[in-house]
Amino acid sequence: MQVGHAALIELTIDSDLVRHHLPAIRLLIDQALAQHPSRLVLDLTTCPTIDAAGIELLLSTHRRLWGSEGRLTLRHPTARVLRLLEIAHATKVLQIDAR
Repeated sequence: MQVGHAALIELTIDSDLVRHHLPAIRLLIDQALAQHPSRLVLDLTTCPTIDAAGIELLLSTHRRLWGSEGRLTLRHPTARVLRLLEIAHATKVLQIDAR
């Protein structure tokens, strides 16, 4: 039996990446990861803010993908989100497409 792998999955996060929104976001990410993508892109263009729990979700998603030789990319985080990721030193680990 072979398991199919998705080459690329893109999700748009348009709510705050904060503790009380994470259950729904985590469910979407888990569904995406169940497809074993080689690359997961989270579009943060309209994500207003992030807290420590949101950063931890991104880092754990990165670790899960990395363990299966996949990659996580954060696309176009807002200036606020990018700054908070920088303060947490998450930009040293996470791939950011800030264009």
